Amino acid sequence: MRLVNIGFGNMVAAARVMAVVSADSAPARRTVQDAREEKRLIDGTAGHKASSVLVLENGMVALSALQAETVAARLQSENEGEK
Repeated sequence: MRLVNIGFGNMVAAARVMAVVSADSAPARRTVQDAREEKRLIDGTAGHKASSVLVLENGMVALSALQAETVAARLQSENEGEK
């Protein structure tokens, strides 16, 4: 299982990430709020402002202080490393 760093030493399983979106949009904010209420939220921001939201295949939602493009690039490099 390959892990990808989402910032501040926090990792998620690269194969489990279904989507990486910017935390600025209203739908992303609603997704985060719903996940928080349902105890499905993983906060990997270390107290910083969330910049991206990762939706995992098991329904969990992870927050990252890194930009969505940065997380996506790290996921892309992980996928290229598997080949």
